[in-house]
Amino acid sequence: MLNIGESKIYNPYNTYLNQTGDDRFKYRKFHDNLRGLPEKLQNFIFDTVPADFIKDKISVPLEFNEDQSKETAMVIMDLILSDLYLGNIVNEIQNRLAVDQVKAKTIAGLIIAELFAPILEELKKRHLEKFAKNIPRQQSQNQNNQVFDDRVVNLKD
Repeated sequence: MLNIGESKIYNPYNTYLNQTGDDRFKYRKFHDNLRGLPEKLQNFIFDTVPADFIKDKISVPLEFNEDQSKETAMVIMDLILSDLYLGNIVNEIQNRLAVDQVKAKTIAGLIIAELFAPILEELKKRHLEKFAKNIPRQQSQNQNNQVFDDRVVNLKD
């Protein structure tokens, strides 16, 4: 069980709320985003599971400082709110937590496989809806099995 001070460090909701400070616009936008989430994701956010997970499975074992722990909570909230794409989780963790790629992959794996297990399908669905248009498509191939060159414009179409 977390005490009040720890809640501000490890709890994604409280950490995110503290980041908004006295900015009423950010506060309103954050809560509007929360209200727009499916009930299962809202319940997950307000459960004790995310904070306990961040503390017990990530921050304490990896000896994170307070800022890294808060940033972990922020990354998790950004993923739940679909403000951060699941496909970029390793790079985001590496950059935002200032850890190497191996540690970032380990943290990402823990978050996705363990923490997000009960909500993963819902998250994937939301992320596909939001980010599908931005995912680069594989290069097309024409009928002759030649790789499509996007520098060539087909004037016949």
